[in-house]
Amino acid sequence: MPKVGMEPIRRSQIINSTLECICKVGIEKMSLDMVAKEANCSKGVISYYFKSKDNLILEAFKAFLSYYGTKINSEVGKNMTPFQILKIVQKNALPEYYNIDKEFETKLNVSEIHGVGSMNIPPAKKAKLFVSFFSRAMVDAKLQAVLHEVYKGDCKGISSIINYGNKVGDFKETDINKSAYAIIALYIGISMLRVVGFKPEEIDDDVDVFWSVLNSMFGK
Repeated sequence: MPKVGMEPIRRSQIINSTLECICKVGIEKMSLDMVAKEANCSKGVISYYFKSKDNLILEAFKAFLSYYGTKINSEVGKNMTPFQILKIVQKNALPEYYNIDKEFETKLNVSEIHGVGSMNIPPAKKAKLFVSFFSRAMVDAKLQAVLHEVYKGDCKGISSIINYGNKVGDFKETDINKSAYAIIALYIGISMLRVVGFKPEEIDDDVDVFWSVLNSMFGK
């Protein structure tokens, strides 16, 4: 039986270690023995908290997705403009370009036990996890259901930002839901292009492309 008060710490260590192992070998080859070694605990401790490999993958996926919302919410200020809020979403939601040889050296952390400032996923690992989990979601109904709920929440959040923009006069958008969906689609599309390292030579900055589309949508 684990010590009283250790559960949140142990769970976060195991989740982080699971994500590290997925970065190293992928979801299919990741094993509970491998996670136990990474987390410096017994396989029994992992089974006690997460029951099975499939459940551990599911909880790690939820933690990976929650990471983005936690980072975004921590940076949004009360008096920010709609565009300032969207820029915070863009900064945190889009994976960065990366140097694959260097980025894997840094450990990741998706737990806010020690504060949001300690949370970090190096760009190369973020790309690896993005592809690994989204590929798995294509054949895993439980992961797909989690993703549906997350995107539903994302669309609701973006819709609220657009609605706020309409109220303060920054936007004049009549179909809020359609615009929110289009913005989510932009995030996903650019994210996929970034994780495979594709950017046409004639485009200096794909973030400029992102904002030119948004500006045209909102008449800026």
